[in-house]
Amino acid sequence: MYTIKDRFFSGCFVKGIDKNFKFSLGNSSEKKFHLSIFDNGSKVGEWTVISGYTSIEIPTKNSIANLKFALKEPITPESNLYLFQVKTTEYKLYYKAMVFSLIVSLLILILNYDNIRQKSRLLFVSFFLICYSLFYISFTNLSVPFIGDEPHYMVLGESLIEDLDLELNNQSRTDKPSLLFGDFRDHSISKNGIEYSIHYPFLALFISPAFANQQGIIKPVPVLTAKVLITIAFSGFFALMLTIVLSEIRSKFESVIIVSTVFGMPYIAYSSQIFPEVLISILLFVSFYSLYENKFGRFKTYIPAVLVIFPFLHIKFLAVSVIIILYWIYTFRKEKTKLVTGTIVYGLGLIGFIFYNRYTFGSISPYQSRDFFLSDLIRRYTGYLFDTDRGIFALNPLLLFSLIEITRLFKKNFLRSIFPLALIFAGHLPNLFHTVFWLGSCPVGRYWIAVYPLIAYFSFLGIRQTFDYIEEKRSKQWEKYGWNFLIGLIAGLSLLQTWTFINVPDNYYTHFDHRFIMCKFIFSKTGIDLKFLYYSFFVNGTEIRSLIWYLLLLVFITIGFRIEKFHRSDRKLDF
Repeated sequence: MYTIKDRFFSGCFVKGIDKNFKFSLGNSSEKKFHLSIFDNGSKVGEWTVISGYTSIEIPTKNSIANLKFALKEPITPESNLYLFQVKTTEYKLYYKAMVFSLIVSLLILILNYDNIRQKSRLLFVSFFLICYSLFYISFTNLSVPFIGDEPHYMVLGESLIEDLDLELNNQSRTDKPSLLFGDFRDHSISKNGIEYSIHYPFLALFISPAFANQQGIIKPVPVLTAKVLITIAFSGFFALMLTIVLSEIRSKFESVIIVSTVFGMPYIAYSSQIFPEVLISILLFVSFYSLYENKFGRFKTYIPAVLVIFPFLHIKFLAVSVIIILYWIYTFRKEKTKLVTGTIVYGLGLIGFIFYNRYTFGSISPYQSRDFFLSDLIRRYTGYLFDTDRGIFALNPLLLFSLIEITRLFKKNFLRSIFPLALIFAGHLPNLFHTVFWLGSCPVGRYWIAVYPLIAYFSFLGIRQTFDYIEEKRSKQWEKYGWNFLIGLIAGLSLLQTWTFINVPDNYYTHFDHRFIMCKFIFSKTGIDLKFLYYSFFVNGTEIRSLIWYLLLLVFITIGFRIEKFHRSDRKLDF
């Protein structure tokens, strides 16, 4: 769906093997519009756009066309026009294949789970097929598929694959078929008459295959292909996370809780989003897990090369890469050859990054003082934590269990706890000082996405520690019921956010500016009003509820200390 804001608009469209381009023009007002469409300068027809939906078909032999649209009447403030392109044959076939794959994969996993669970690779493949099918089906049903910074990364990717450079001058030409409704100069800077993107190039490089074969007879749809590439990476990582955590569960109730933690908001909202936080979340967690848990032995050696990618996704991830390289140096301090080689590789990458900034932006950073906001930080951070629609713990209260494990680790081994804590803070705090508080038009919670898997992993450990504590403490029956009720209640609130997103995903985009999204959805379905539980950054009078959430945060920290104290006394008795 594309919102039409001007009488004249144009774009490049791909129809694949279909005979005609098929569109639907939505008109929410009673006013009639007269529309003319041109293909490469030649008028192909006129249509009257009535209230509701108007179908448009344009026959052409070419699978790609640079179409220009012209409305005879001006668009008034009360008029809302939307352009939809009807799904192509290739899309419909692939969609059906994904539905079939999802059903078959789920059946195989459910019927043979005990056997598959013993083979980690087979478990990973099963999870991947399920995740990819599910995420693909989800994002293709979204009515807001292409927002915020996404088109700008697409433009840069197009330049990399077609022109083999970073210059956007060609992409800015109005006579060149490119992306739909792209206002490319909004996110670029001019240097010596050359346009450069203000966005870093690695994400654009990752999605650049979406522009392959654009000179062929049948061309891939760039936006769809780029989204599929992101979905493949996201699904593979999700499958890895599920394989890691589910291999250690001991009960069905525990598995439901843990899956709800990993498969939760706001992370699932980014399963197909072209944002650097998606890739950095994958690279950050795999690097952390490899070093921290001593896994993926071969990969661990190449971490310095992986870390070079971090700032080329975004400069704000430079600090994260520095923290990981320091831990890597400490880990390999006794292996001099690997230590020297890895340090040189990372150092050269850092020099290359500084050179890139100097060449492109004329300084070591594209940001200036006007891009930073240092006022009202406590209130802003409270919104990051607890806002009902955008706060990490309100969107997924199960992540509070991460505080149990981090607190326990802090008490047990202070030095070991510094590494994950430093990554979590360095991975999200820079967003707090950005002038654009919620990071522009995107799904909610973007500022947490880079470190979400890390928090989810520690939540998994915290949940496991809690279940172990309940069993080992030999609690009374009523106490066990109390713990299970608390866990179930928190899991229920997390699942309600996820369920609401599945049903009304558009509401979770920041530019729609909705309030109490989940509460309103649940109220519309059940008549139960949950607003009394939640704080909203935007609604006066709800500030007192943020204190309740801060109290809940302290409760989980206290539980962490209590569990570690219990285990410590057990260790002394064993000794």
